[in-house]
Amino acid sequence: MNVKKLRYFAFALIAVAFCACQKEPSTSDLHRDYLVYTAHDTDTDFAAIDTYYVPDSILVIGNSDKTEYWKDADALEIIGTVVDNMNSAGYTRTDDKDAANVGIQLSYVEKVTYFVGYDYPYWWWYYPYYWAPGYWGDWVGWHYPYSVYYGYTAGSLLLEMLDLEADQETGKKLPVVWDSFIGGLLTSDAELNQQRTIAGVEQAFEQSPYLAK
Repeated sequence: MNVKKLRYFAFALIAVAFCACQKEPSTSDLHRDYLVYTAHDTDTDFAAIDTYYVPDSILVIGNSDKTEYWKDADALEIIGTVVDNMNSAGYTRTDDKDAANVGIQLSYVEKVTYFVGYDYPYWWWYYPYYWAPGYWGDWVGWHYPYSVYYGYTAGSLLLEMLDLEADQETGKKLPVVWDSFIGGLLTSDAELNQQRTIAGVEQAFEQSPYLAK
């Protein structure tokens, strides 16, 4: 088993054991490198998805009670890496959000916090953040068709693929059909942080072969 797969399995085992009041364990207890976790809805036919939309900024989850955007050269490089991998997997990027089959949203955690998905309210229900469900349409909230139960700490990146063609009747929640958590990105070296983030995004797609059309 290679090192990257070892990191993935180690984190997957830890992830299912989290509760809402627990913090992500120290990455030094698992591995000295970054951690990449991915999950997806097994009922989603990714081969049937053609177009995707991704904004030109990353949501920053920090100490501010106002929406913060990360839009500098580093952020654009990270978004570009996502775009390159989506294009390589056979999808077509569109600038028309309403015409996209799926949406890709990126969030960066720069403060210690926690998140528990599946049947627990999303953290941005409490803040006026960019990725409110209304950004994507007339949705009342979020829904994971698969179990998601883990926590984040500072220096984490979250990627989520949203099904924009799901049934949008009154009271329906927006399905998240694929997500990736990348942790252990924060060091005292900004250049190393960026390198780890890019490598983490690449690894997220590498260990998600079902995304390839």
